[in-house]
Amino acid sequence: MMSTITIHTENENQINLLKALLKELKINFEIDKEEKLTDWQKEKILKGISDISEGKFSSSESVAEKARKCLG
Repeated sequence: MMSTITIHTENENQINLLKALLKELKINFEIDKEEKLTDWQKEKILKGISDISEGKFSSSESVAEKARKCLG
């Protein structure tokens, strides 16, 4: 029987330690470093792209000015 385990690592040291352990145990493994987006993340990105295409965005200068008014 074959199973798949997903492990979320935080740094390269964890990856190296797990690789060494799996090699020692003679367990076949593969590492996929490509980030996978969730459906809601994809939707938000596409919405942002659509908003930009329609001119619905603020410049960083405009946002900074609004922030200064709120803080001042």
